[in-house]
Amino acid sequence: MNWGKIVGTMICLCLLSQSVWAKSVFIVADEWPQMDVLEAFFEENGYTVDRAEQDKMPDSLAKYDGVVEFIHGAMEDETAAKLIDYANQGGRLIVIHHGISSKKKQTKGWYEFLGVDLDGREGIPKRYVWRHDIELIFVNLQPEHYITSHNVQYNHIIDYLPSDQPSPAQTLPAIVFKDSEVFLNHQFTDGREKTVLFGFTYIDPDNGKTYMQDRSGWFKRRGKGWAFYFQPGHSESDFQHKSYCQILLNCLTYKP
Repeated sequence: MNWGKIVGTMICLCLLSQSVWAKSVFIVADEWPQMDVLEAFFEENGYTVDRAEQDKMPDSLAKYDGVVEFIHGAMEDETAAKLIDYANQGGRLIVIHHGISSKKKQTKGWYEFLGVDLDGREGIPKRYVWRHDIELIFVNLQPEHYITSHNVQYNHIIDYLPSDQPSPAQTLPAIVFKDSEVFLNHQFTDGREKTVLFGFTYIDPDNGKTYMQDRSGWFKRRGKGWAFYFQPGHSESDFQHKSYCQILLNCLTYKP
């Protein structure tokens, strides 16, 4: 019996198995300190991570189990087209924080793909605005859902009145993000296509008004794949909440 040949074959099969089952994520971003924290979390949980700014993206993203979009500035139309195609062809696209912002309103097809809009005109009701360096309370609206619950720990309980009215006030688990940023008045343009997972509550320090909006985390079917959005992500400290990173990881392992 040729033991050398047998051992060699076993090693090859092992390497082949690892390559077949390897899990990988691609991050496209233009701010990296926050993504450094998220990348480390993904790697701790068995994923390999590739990353690039939008002008260095590969032509195809098909090989990745998930793609994270974290572009603060303007998004090029070509970048959006690649991300949209990735999701439509069966990928899981995770859009974080300023993936929905005033600068993205100019990106061809992006808001139509996500089913959102922003109206920042002065003086109108429900005007889109942002406030940074604030306390953002990230409220779990679906405590039994896999994405919100699998290996996720919540250390706060919040009394929350859903913005989907009429609804009664509820007591729900939450994560508190210090020195974060809130986006007010994201508008949904796709009816009930989204599954809304998280809302937020925020107290404006200037006027003392409390805002509660069911807009802080959701997902929807896109073609053969999925698009996810989560509002926290302003600073590194947002991603230092392990539970938040776990929520993002759960999007990659969720089985509808």
